[in-house]
Amino acid sequence: MSSSDIVRIAANAPSARDIVLVAGFPGSGLVGSIAVNYLTDKFGFTYLGCVSSPLLPVTSAAVNGLARPSIRVYEKGNLVALVSDVPVQDEAAYDISCGVLDWILERSRITEIAVIGGVVTGGTGERVFGAATTPEILEKLKAVAEILPALNITGITGGILNEAAFRNIPAYGLLIETNFDVDPRASAAGLTALGTLYSLTIDTEELIKQADTVEPMLLQLAEDVKNSDMVPITYEGDIMFG
Repeated sequence: MSSSDIVRIAANAPSARDIVLVAGFPGSGLVGSIAVNYLTDKFGFTYLGCVSSPLLPVTSAAVNGLARPSIRVYEKGNLVALVSDVPVQDEAAYDISCGVLDWILERSRITEIAVIGGVVTGGTGERVFGAATTPEILEKLKAVAEILPALNITGITGGILNEAAFRNIPAYGLLIETNFDVDPRASAAGLTALGTLYSLTIDTEELIKQADTVEPMLLQLAEDVKNSDMVPITYEGDIMFG
């Protein structure tokens, strides 16, 4: 059974022949999904359609009362955005990655892929770490991201990068340091890096305001957990996971 048999996409084809794909999925800090959702809203991306699969959680989010698909496809000029409100389990990452890329490549040529995600470090900042599928892209990333000796990129983010490498599509991941369950500030750092790479001015002021509201609540929650009987999860070592 091919990926196209279990990944259905109901969407209009991208308008541009050559496109840059920007993807964001829930993960550490919800960094990727927050960032790409914000990007599509701020720049007035056009909704193309959605992705459906029995491999995905059966859920739908409602925004202002209107239900919307969990994984959506948008476009603005030559940028095509893939954004998800639901996590993709590891066992589904390969099929979802292949299904989406197959669908796009039947209609357009992907010149580059950018995936935004979060990485848990135990630090206190919003450092941006980078990984790329080609030496040329890696060199470009050095202007906006730190390159680590080892960076384990798991889940759908790693799946897209793996499939891009297999298909010889230049691709990279922006993994932003996060230690919150919801981290708009890390998403803002990722968007700033993305904007620098593509000469886009992305105003992240609203995300920073959200962070100023969310972080105190999460810190209080963490304090409550510490004072309860729950065992905290700790992360050690130099290899980071996103």
